[in-house]
Amino acid sequence: MPAIPVQAHVAGGVDDPAAPATSTRLADLAPLTDDAAWVRVPVSRARAAAGPVLAVVVVLIGAVYLTWRAGGLGGTGVAGGLFYAAEVASYLAIVWTAVMTARIRPGLVRRAPAPAGTLDVYVTVCGEPVEIVEATLRAALAIDYPHHTYVLNDGRIARRDNWREIDELAARLGLTCFTRTDGPRGKAANLNHALARTTGEAIMTLDADHIAVPDLAERVLGYLRVPTVGLVCTEQRFDVGRYDVLNNAEPMLYRAVQPAKDRDGAASSCGNGTLYRRTALESAGGFSEWNIVEDLHTSYELHSRGWRSVYHPQPVSVGIAPATAAEYARQRSRWAMDGLRLTLFDNPLRKPGLTGWQRAHYLHTGVGYLVACAQMMFLLGPPLSAVAGIQIAAGTSLTAYMLHALPYLMGSMLLVAYHAGLRGAHRTIASTLFNAPLYALAFIRVVIAGRPESGTTAKTALPRMSLLLLPQALFAAALIVTIVVVGLGRDTADLSALVWAGALLAMIAGPLSAISRRPSLAERAQLPIRITIAATVLGLATTTLLAG
Repeated sequence: MPAIPVQAHVAGGVDDPAAPATSTRLADLAPLTDDAAWVRVPVSRARAAAGPVLAVVVVLIGAVYLTWRAGGLGGTGVAGGLFYAAEVASYLAIVWTAVMTARIRPGLVRRAPAPAGTLDVYVTVCGEPVEIVEATLRAALAIDYPHHTYVLNDGRIARRDNWREIDELAARLGLTCFTRTDGPRGKAANLNHALARTTGEAIMTLDADHIAVPDLAERVLGYLRVPTVGLVCTEQRFDVGRYDVLNNAEPMLYRAVQPAKDRDGAASSCGNGTLYRRTALESAGGFSEWNIVEDLHTSYELHSRGWRSVYHPQPVSVGIAPATAAEYARQRSRWAMDGLRLTLFDNPLRKPGLTGWQRAHYLHTGVGYLVACAQMMFLLGPPLSAVAGIQIAAGTSLTAYMLHALPYLMGSMLLVAYHAGLRGAHRTIASTLFNAPLYALAFIRVVIAGRPESGTTAKTALPRMSLLLLPQALFAAALIVTIVVVGLGRDTADLSALVWAGALLAMIAGPLSAISRRPSLAERAQLPIRITIAATVLGLATTTLLAG
């Protein structure tokens, strides 16, 4: 376990005021098998077969499309080759995702056995507003199971102004508060400091802005009665409004990717709402401090030591998500650097102790960031073709290209929609395009700088602008120029570029419009933005057709 700081200020009492006196220890109960953590639900054969069949169809259509595309590369030069390479990379990512999601078992749903064991709830705090922290602590105290709630206050070591107020809040609520005065910075070190000073068999981690549900223990604690389970991951739930402009809900991750990982005991923590077995953490030396944030690499280390994970497909808390594109970009950049560092410097192919499927899932996570960088070529496609006059496909018009590509593109969207829903599919694709430059910058930073400083997501005084958004703004500007140039050019052969540019602009304009600290304003702007883009594209296309 990482070194424990010599000094620590402890405020508050030892136990929660309302905590029941006893709970049955895990060691006193007969162990259960993994089968006890599943229940069968009725699923039609058509529904069960739809996902795999759709995946096969998309893979086949994609192969046909790429074969046709390969015949038109002659004379396209470097730009055409790079564009085709991006298409191949995206196709391979779709194939890989199709294979991974085929691991999902239709008709089987996770349900925890009856809860048991002693439970510690860690609430990590690092400068969040006192009123937000108080709401989180009161909800943690209200968890309907014998437990101890601990406040892990890193505000002092992080030089946040309100750390004393957090100490006073903990004392007022009668809670133990660990306030570090020295030692390494970061959430993992904060968690390890508390781990060395508490005794619960199970540890639930909650972020300072997440309101726990009262039946949290009922939902997840019983999974630890299976002796091979070292951690339990849960769905993240945020108050994101109707449109979820920034795709904070990530339905593809929580409805498809995590359930697929669960089949192979490879589900990885997303930070908040993760339940850990103490002995599992101790076998790995505590929470991992190697990476920027603790969740992914801690899961990785536990899996490499033979522990399995469970994914519970329900949230155990509701939290605050980034409201502005600038804060969202900072958060996603940290996450991308985390996954890229693992892939580059602690590669799953070389990691002892992982199963074959666990290696595949971790590679899918890390390589996914690299593949997503290729999406920038798609944003450049319309400007390169229609404005700069650079060929991306020789011997064929953009219209013929779009007609061949359309079945593949629609099939890919339907595959995502099968798992994430229609709205979820749109948000997933939009966020992938929006995040592509962020991931490219994250890759460069990891290669050049190594391990950047960790940080927390801002909850108040959210930044409205960031240099991280400059590439997306430039892409949007290039697409607008393409729409204007093609629309005023009166060349019907370029109309597909006009539609293509309009569709891409509508995708990235949503996340880019999230500049207000009030999410409701960004939500109200979505419909006018889409109508304006659609009306402009339709009007210019109609004018061109009539003039031709």
